[in-house]
Amino acid sequence: MSPIEHHPEDDTLHSYAAGALPAALALVVGCHLQFCPQCRSKVRAGESLGGLLMSALSPQALSERARANILQRLELQEVLVETQALANSDDIEIASPVVDVKEVGKLGSMPFLLQKLLKEHDFDALPWKKTIAPGLKQIVVDCGEGRAQLLRIAAGRKMPVHSHSGSELTLILSGGYSDALGQFNAGDVADLEGSAEHQPVADSDRDCICLVGMDSPVVFKGLVARLIQPLVGL
Repeated sequence: MSPIEHHPEDDTLHSYAAGALPAALALVVGCHLQFCPQCRSKVRAGESLGGLLMSALSPQALSERARANILQRLELQEVLVETQALANSDDIEIASPVVDVKEVGKLGSMPFLLQKLLKEHDFDALPWKKTIAPGLKQIVVDCGEGRAQLLRIAAGRKMPVHSHSGSELTLILSGGYSDALGQFNAGDVADLEGSAEHQPVADSDRDCICLVGMDSPVVFKGLVARLIQPLVGL
């Protein structure tokens, strides 16, 4: 298995550590952290720095969004407790919503956070829904803020050419794809903003399964693609 070569930008990781990412984007980062020691280290450093900064502030009433982020963290904490019981190990750090890959799965497996949300651990057992786009299936992941979805691109198939009206994070979970930005394999993250235009092409030997988080819809290139976008469900 190829090592992870593409990671979220540092700004994205800092926003995650601060609880400032929309839930759909935070889900993608959280799943990537399960597989990536490098990014786990950066998030923990950001959390430590944030704790020091908060200790110097005067107490203030929480906003609804801040309260929701704290509750989400507590929920992820419960996930870690369950993970520790499954792994029967004392090596997992309960203080952070990050799981060591060797304890709950390897690259190519379904991240534990997704298992909790989807109530399934096998990609093939999920209720994939076809779209009008040839060779493309999807599952919408309800996360309450932004849009998160699993995409399954058939081997050798192309996604429509598109750009982004906001931020998009794509985590490769199984297989891989290539585009103008490079080759992306299991564990890799494409951290894209509105200026990026690309057309992912799944590897020829297997389906590409990826988790996509967006804070606004994609923008398809070409009149036909834009007209069918509401029917495609992307």
